[in-house]
Amino acid sequence: MSLKNNSMAAIALYLLLLLCSACEHRPLEDMYWNEDLFVRIYFNEEIRNVSFGFYDESKKKPEYSSPQIMRILFYEEESGRLVTERYLHDCGKDLNGYYIQGLVSVPYGRYNVLAYNIDAEETNIKYDNTYDKATAYTDPLSEEEESRIFSSRGDATGEEVICRQPGHLFVTKIEGVEVFLPPNWEKPDTLKTEGEFPTAETIVKTYYFQFNVKGVEHVRSAVALITGMAGSKNMHLDEMIMDDEASIYFGLNNGKEMKRNSTEESSVAYATFNTFGKLPHTEGYIDITFEFKTIYETVQTETFHVTDMFETQQVKDRQWIIIDKVIEIAPPEGGSGGGMTPGVHDWEQIEGNITI
Repeated sequence: MSLKNNSMAAIALYLLLLLCSACEHRPLEDMYWNEDLFVRIYFNEEIRNVSFGFYDESKKKPEYSSPQIMRILFYEEESGRLVTERYLHDCGKDLNGYYIQGLVSVPYGRYNVLAYNIDAEETNIKYDNTYDKATAYTDPLSEEEESRIFSSRGDATGEEVICRQPGHLFVTKIEGVEVFLPPNWEKPDTLKTEGEFPTAETIVKTYYFQFNVKGVEHVRSAVALITGMAGSKNMHLDEMIMDDEASIYFGLNNGKEMKRNSTEESSVAYATFNTFGKLPHTEGYIDITFEFKTIYETVQTETFHVTDMFETQQVKDRQWIIIDKVIEIAPPEGGSGGGMTPGVHDWEQIEGNITI
């Protein structure tokens, strides 16, 4: 081979090497240049009134199970648009707690990352194509469902938005993530923030409330409705959508507790309910309305104004709403009626998807 041919070959090799080195930082739009990221997300499952801080351990706690599937989304940092997403379902537990992990193939670039569990009961996601607009919400009841659950509302049905309770949605975000070729080609890079695996926290609160009931033996079933709650929440900011006000409904449990300094028992109605949060509107107010259906086919409703209670330390710190009043459920005039009297733990379940 001539010197000229050797020189041309050397130049071609040099250009090829330059091209390959430039390939490590290809534009984001070139979707073929991806990097495999190892992702592990831990969960903070210390949820007040669910896994700790319950008012009375002898009473029925809300059902809860750890998430099983996470959805992770990578948004282009500059534009906020969704570039890629994956579902993670490899679950495990170690000294740091419960986690879900997996590999995610991501194009080279800089991202903001959002991840959440997709198995939160009744909780839906919208506007998730853009990082700063992704929103969690629950569906409202239909008019038919309202009429079936709240038989006493009559003409009031449809005047307000009544939504289902959100299940616990665990969310984590990591901003400014760089995805480029790692130094070690043998192993996938690892998604961490400040050297640590990310942790997902719930954006839903669980409140406990209780009040006294006299004549609980007359009750067949009971349901409650609380106003002034947030109907949705921005996920990456963990902030309520202020112009989306909703009421949420939930079923009541019944039980007994000992009166203070006495051997006499009193009947109580109690429940836990989930919410995206209480809206801070100063001009508004919060009511809890209870509807009791009796064994005599009658309906009794009671309403408590509880706005001020949300400003107490007990509600702020413990999320306990303890109403120091007695609701009396009386039999209909002219007799006690017929039918079997239910036991203290035998109230019928309200039709509909009620998380308690």
